[in-house]
Amino acid sequence: MGTDAHGGGAVVVNGPDRPGALVISLDFELHWGMRDHTGADSLEFADLVPSRRTVTDLASVFNDRRIRATWATVGCLFASSAAELGAHLPVARPSYRNTAFDPYLQVVGHDEAADPEHLAGSLVDQVASTPGQEIASHTFSHFYCLEDGQTEEQFRADLGAAQSIAAARGLHLTSLVLPRNQWNPRYAAAVADNGFTSFRGPQPSLGHRARANGDHRAVDRAARLLDSYVGSAPPPTFSWDDRLGPHGLCDIPASAFLRPYTPQRRRLDPLRLRRLTAGMRHAARHGRIFHLWWHPHNFTRYPTESFDFLGRLLDEFDGLAESEGMRSLSMHDVASSIRVDHSTDSPAGP
Repeated sequence: MGTDAHGGGAVVVNGPDRPGALVISLDFELHWGMRDHTGADSLEFADLVPSRRTVTDLASVFNDRRIRATWATVGCLFASSAAELGAHLPVARPSYRNTAFDPYLQVVGHDEAADPEHLAGSLVDQVASTPGQEIASHTFSHFYCLEDGQTEEQFRADLGAAQSIAAARGLHLTSLVLPRNQWNPRYAAAVADNGFTSFRGPQPSLGHRARANGDHRAVDRAARLLDSYVGSAPPPTFSWDDRLGPHGLCDIPASAFLRPYTPQRRRLDPLRLRRLTAGMRHAARHGRIFHLWWHPHNFTRYPTESFDFLGRLLDEFDGLAESEGMRSLSMHDVASSIRVDHSTDSPAGP
């Protein structure tokens, strides 16, 4: 088994009166996360190489500000060469009815220098060596658990490949984020059997339920956009008490997506900031969990504005840490604390 992937070990928070927690998870995927709809001639693809610098900058900011974060990383990115990637490919691969989703049709270059959009082993190593940063899984191949054609057997093989390529870098993964948030509860046993103890469940808000790619309607996309600015209540926060589910898996759902800065909506940024800080304050003052997520590449096109906005959020967190005792925790930290308390509370055997 690999060594610790959790940034120096878990921060265990015991006791009935738990503090509020800020959990940050990042979907680190590069082209694997958008290849079904983004070609090499697109602006989005052009952002991917500079987004590698965004990864290192985010890790540096988190280190400087003592923020613990979870980096849900596509398994293919753990490789630094095509040969390294090939050594960990699963035998059972997804048989999607829509072949646009099949990542194994992707041609991969010789190494990171030749193909920085698909290989990122050096970045994984850099993040893993940064204090407080947890390397987690975004599945091996950006696997879609709700698309037609794929099977549980194929998903199990995918997660096994993710653990295998992580182990080659001395890491064991315990947290899982499903691509496109396609959590499939029928696959819970497969997740647990592959060594995972937590996952990021879908945000329980309008437009955010788990669904196949083709089921996202324009009204759902509009609802998610409006939710970022003018939701009727703060983003959802979560109790520590009801996170543990079937197969010993901790569901740590998303509270909010940190929507990218865009010049067209810059005048709405005060609303966006107010809504996110309201969620953090609610979590801090009621001893609950606020889970914020985004993709590193979301910061690439407007880095100055994006990092400035993040800085204002972290300033709010610092204030809540001082006044309310709020903690910065990774997904692994949360799951470890819950599982420790659950095992302590369980009656002893004969």
